[in-house]
Amino acid sequence: MGAKASKPAKSAIRKFPARAPGSAAPPHARPQPAAQRARDSVDPDPNPFTNAAFSQRLKQMGVATPNPTLSNSSTAAPYPGAPDQGPHSHLYPSPAQNQTLSALEARQRLQERATVEFENVRQGREFLDVGTLKQALVLQARGTPPAEIERRLRLKSGVVDRLGPKGVTLPLT
Repeated sequence: MGAKASKPAKSAIRKFPARAPGSAAPPHARPQPAAQRARDSVDPDPNPFTNAAFSQRLKQMGVATPNPTLSNSSTAAPYPGAPDQGPHSHLYPSPAQNQTLSALEARQRLQERATVEFENVRQGREFLDVGTLKQALVLQARGTPPAEIERRLRLKSGVVDRLGPKGVTLPLT
C-alpha cells in the first residue's frame, strides 16, 4: 500500500451516458385533485392559523380611527374631517389632568415639606427614615404607648397612630 495505491489509476475507463440526449422521457406532472385546486383557489387567507370568524369580524369592523398622539411628527388628525385648529394648537392634556405630572408635583411638595422639617428639628418629625421607623415599630410591638414612642423618638403627635394598630406593620428582624 504505497503512494501509488491511493492515487486514481491513469488507465481508468471513462463511462459515458448510455442514452442519447433528449431520448429520455420528460417527467409528467400529476394533475392535482379537484378538491385540492378548489381549496387553494377559494382560501383568501394563506395563513392556516387564522380563524375565519375572526377575519370576518375584522372586516365588519372596518378601518380603525387613530387616536391623537402627542408626537410633533404625527400627521394623524384627532377626528377624520376635523378642521385644522392652526399651527399652534396643542393636543397636550392640561397639567391638572395629567396623572404623571400630578404625581411628580405631589412628590415635589412632599420633598419640600421634608426639607423644611429636617431644618427645624425642634418641632418634632413627621417624615421618618428607615431606622426611626423600625425603632417605632419595635417599640409598638413591645406594647409601648404611642405617646411614649413619639416622645422618645421626637416625633409629632399622631405619627405612630398613622402606622396603624399594633400588628398591622411589623419590623423585619
